[in-house]
Amino acid sequence: MQKEKRSYFLPNRLVTAFDKEVDKQGYVREKVVAASIAHFMRSSPDARARMFEQLDKIVSGKAK
Repeated sequence: MQKEKRSYFLPNRLVTAFDKEVDKQGYVREKVVAASIAHFMRSSPDARARMFEQLDKIVSGKAK
């Protein structure tokens, strides 16, 4: 039996991503934050894990 993949909220990575947006635009729009949180909360554990993997690539600068 395959073990279900779990995803946990990693606030440091999220804050880092928002910091990068602030550096580019000067601010993070409230509706962007609200939409991000709503999308995250409605997603499955596997989808959340993929989101964190993508976020890690963006934060670490390895995204294409």
